[in-house]
Amino acid sequence: MGMNQQFRTTASWDQAIDLLDHSFPLTQGSHRTVASYLSYFDHLVAIQTDGTSTGLVRPSQFVESSGIDGAPDCIRLEHNGLQVEIEPARKKAGANQSNPEHRLQLLTDISAI
Repeated sequence: MGMNQQFRTTASWDQAIDLLDHSFPLTQGSHRTVASYLSYFDHLVAIQTDGTSTGLVRPSQFVESSGIDGAPDCIRLEHNGLQVEIEPARKKAGANQSNPEHRLQLLTDISAI
């Protein structure tokens, strides 16, 4: 999956979370407290560090995932031409921890939005 597109930024994980929360909001909580992501019957499910699960406010923003549904290697989301890939962390985070191990890649130039 992915377009191998060069993207350079000094953005921190906090800025990436802000982008996800703004463009791809969850029905409950924030991407900041997501311990893991999984795909379930063509829906994205976000498992929070407290064990609760939630999904996207707009489920149609979930485009696809690769790997195993219960533990995808890569998740692609799209909103108004902005495409992002999330590579979920493999380490489990404890309660009250953010997940800097998740990786976010922009597939579309943000100035194009």
